[in-house]
Amino acid sequence: MNVWLISQYYPPEIGAPSTRLSGLVRCWRQQGMNVTVLTGIPNHPEGVVPEAYRGKPAFFIEEYEGTPVHRHWLYATPNKGRVGRVLNLLSFAFTVWWHNLTLRTAMKPDIVIASSPNFFCAVSGWLLARKHGAKFIFEVRDLWPAIFVQMNILKPGLALTMLEKLEMFLYRKADAIVTVTRSFARNIAERGIAKEKLGVVFNGVSDADYAAATQPRQTGATTQLRAKLGLSPLTKIVLYIGNHGEAQALTQVIDAARLLGRRTDTLFLLVGGGAEKQRLVDYAKGVPNLQFLPSVSHAEVWAYYQMADINLVCLKNIPDFAMFIPSKMFEIMAAESCAVAALQGEGAEIMRESGSALVVPSEDAERMAEALATLLDDPARRAQMAAAGRAYVAKHFLHSALAAQYVGLFQKLLRA
Repeated sequence: MNVWLISQYYPPEIGAPSTRLSGLVRCWRQQGMNVTVLTGIPNHPEGVVPEAYRGKPAFFIEEYEGTPVHRHWLYATPNKGRVGRVLNLLSFAFTVWWHNLTLRTAMKPDIVIASSPNFFCAVSGWLLARKHGAKFIFEVRDLWPAIFVQMNILKPGLALTMLEKLEMFLYRKADAIVTVTRSFARNIAERGIAKEKLGVVFNGVSDADYAAATQPRQTGATTQLRAKLGLSPLTKIVLYIGNHGEAQALTQVIDAARLLGRRTDTLFLLVGGGAEKQRLVDYAKGVPNLQFLPSVSHAEVWAYYQMADINLVCLKNIPDFAMFIPSKMFEIMAAESCAVAALQGEGAEIMRESGSALVVPSEDAERMAEALATLLDDPARRAQMAAAGRAYVAKHFLHSALAAQYVGLFQKLLRA
């Protein structure tokens, strides 16, 4: 079975789409699938092409973990600003369609999967599936464009109407729709799409990452990381690691740090990059118990998660984010670390059920500070929560099981 996976984001880029899809691809290959990845030149989220990829042709093929990865030119730009962002998304959608429309050396696909959040490339996926007589799967990671309306990025008008029509067109034309949350699937079904076309494959953690996640503490890498960062062994660490964007509303973390400013034993670390980082750095001026650090590779995150006494998961307080499940939840659980989660809806339900986190309302810095103080003063409870989370993610959210769900869908579509 030949599978084409279209995603604008793929390693060496970091982030939820890259982690999810590379993990699934690894499992699909182990289960006998021939997978080809169609992706862009790495540049997310800073909009800077890494040195190793500069001067490359507009299209080239490389291997990642034994999988052929087709790299396509796109307009590289930071993940901010409407015009640049739209050009970034559209340029990849066009080049991936145009190049593979005429590419004669590629293995003919049986299945074409296009993964959002760039749903313009889903149009490319549908066109290529039609061209090659393949089944088309639309993987929905974000509900575009509704989320942009709630974040005040889009206003009612012609652009919104056209995007909504395109969204529904893709839902109707897809042979199957795979969402990453049950809430997304319910939302799409409520808008008239047949439930038979809908499936849910959650985000999770690769089996290899699950095995590696607890190694830093065992090998002493967490102690070495503390020394590298100049942190005392007695300092308690509250960690946020990930994208610094509008969706995460990280001002709530800075406000919580201010409220806990009298605790001289505690340091907040915000690790990562993104469109909002400079604004957050400016907002945090005068907060002595908080530091910003640059992004780290996916392989390095486990040492950070395990070094932290408490990890943070947070989203902006808007209604549609009740349908979201941040993928970092599963990484924190795999790393056998506890969390405070500023979430609502389905993500909050999973965190509560896992027993690995205290859940507080989104953008309520006072409640976040209270929950942090409770756990900072109770190491036994932190250890108990951490162990519960690791057991929970092993039972429900390993990529081997999630990839098998996808393979079952592939086989069902081809039989049909």
